[in-house]
Amino acid sequence: MKRTFLLLFAACWLTTLLFNGCAVTSRLERHQYTSVVAHTPRQMRERMKADEQQDTTIYEMKGDSGSLFVANRRSMVIEDDGEAVALLRSREVSVIAKTRMLAERDGKIQIDFLITMPRELQGNVQSFTITPIMHRKGRNVELEPLQVRGGLFSKLQERNYWRYSKFQSKLVRRRKGNLSAEDTSRLKEAFHRFVQFPYLDRSRFDSILNGKEKITYFYTQDVKVEEDDKRLYISLNGRVNALDGSSYDVPPNDTLQFNISSMLTFVLPITRYMTRIVEKFAVVNDRNYLTFKVNNTKIMDSLGNNAQNLGQIRDLMHTLLYQHEFYVDSIVLTAASSPEGSFRHNNRLARERAYALSRYLKQEFDFPELDTLLTVRWEGENWTDFKREVVRDDQIEHRDEILRLAKQIADPDEREAAIRKQYGKDYRYIRDVIYPRLRVVDFKYNLRRVGMLKDTIHTTVVDTVYQRAVELLRTRHYEEASTLLMPYRDQNTAVALLSRGFNGAAREILFELPSSAQVEYLRAIVCSRLGEWKLGEQCFRKACELDDLLEYRANLDPEMSPYLHKQEKE
Repeated sequence: MKRTFLLLFAACWLTTLLFNGCAVTSRLERHQYTSVVAHTPRQMRERMKADEQQDTTIYEMKGDSGSLFVANRRSMVIEDDGEAVALLRSREVSVIAKTRMLAERDGKIQIDFLITMPRELQGNVQSFTITPIMHRKGRNVELEPLQVRGGLFSKLQERNYWRYSKFQSKLVRRRKGNLSAEDTSRLKEAFHRFVQFPYLDRSRFDSILNGKEKITYFYTQDVKVEEDDKRLYISLNGRVNALDGSSYDVPPNDTLQFNISSMLTFVLPITRYMTRIVEKFAVVNDRNYLTFKVNNTKIMDSLGNNAQNLGQIRDLMHTLLYQHEFYVDSIVLTAASSPEGSFRHNNRLARERAYALSRYLKQEFDFPELDTLLTVRWEGENWTDFKREVVRDDQIEHRDEILRLAKQIADPDEREAAIRKQYGKDYRYIRDVIYPRLRVVDFKYNLRRVGMLKDTIHTTVVDTVYQRAVELLRTRHYEEASTLLMPYRDQNTAVALLSRGFNGAAREILFELPSSAQVEYLRAIVCSRLGEWKLGEQCFRKACELDDLLEYRANLDPEMSPYLHKQEKE
């Protein structure tokens, strides 16, 4: 009854409107109402990223200019007829900047911005559609649109689709499901006759409002970075359609500019003319951190960061097995545990976890030679890395005494018990900070250069392989660049690995290199990615001491924000 009344009301309203000769959108045309696109305020970005759910429920940001609410599925109200109504209310949002810097990670950037759809562009008998347009290097790419439909507009849409559906069902029954080309043409013609305002094929947000609300939508989109990408722009296309057939193209508003910042600023312009020794054999080390359940050896990609780490292991192994610069002579997989608990128990766990990962990788790869190439080893308690980590950590008060105990006491269980008993405060720090870095899975790839007969070659000519690798790196061909740069183990190799997310392998290289401002800065980034905050903070401070401009550069890198926030507090 309610729907029938609404439809009769709409019919009478449209008849009166047409008789008076006044289009619904004429007022919009006169006032030239428009929508607004703006960069997301920093406080909002940080809180949105801190939220565990990507689709925030009702999110509020308070400030001098008022409060902003952004809604998702759980902020929907279901009316009596089953229609979902999104409740979004906002006051004015103050944004000044028209440009923003985005950091490229793993060949992608994430753009985000606010779209404000004013109440003047909404109405019960009309729909308002806004489409963000991404402009990059002369191309325009439409992103998923947003739509706000009036309650009456939506109900008439539903009725039109219902009428078309009845016509379609009747024709299908008459033809017993065997539709001819002529029938298909009739259906297409009928659709255009019955459905004046089709539903959007795809939309990021589609809300039905019976009233008028000023809506501000937080829009985020992952974008793959292309070669030579330095900036891109976002503008809005908008259109209002009314039931009387009138329409209004929303005038364009501000265009947002996004500048792209990447790790490529740390690529060293090295040309290798000097005499050097090219080794026939090379070694690639890859360190990874996998999470297991307590006393369990099963490989589970749902635990911790296992999905990402297992993906990186597979990607690197695939790259090395199928590249053409080197043969893979052998792969050594070594799993290690931290010293807490008994050595006998830890040794068994390390062995079984190493074999479990070996079986997992052999199932993942259709590479017959992998069974003979892959050798499994284990280290019950990782005292080698324990000593190295203790040496470089200034936070341990009795560092020398603990290292002396580690050297003097042969039995590993007695050794750990002595450290725990004599230096309890340092032990608690070591257990919480250093022990997690000892639970590692190391891969050692032994490579042999294709076509090289001698073990070494002395050359003074330009290393074209290296030059090609650097050019590939500059043009964001990270996979091929990292493969070619692996044997060189220099800063450019680390940049290529960081750009692909191979953080364990990048860490190994960076801590082998001589200290410099850029190397210390890259060490801080990789420590941040691996959760080594204290060591990363030391590296960041040293980088800023060597080059104070890097402190400003840190504002471009999301991984550096914990260090910057700590400096602000200090």
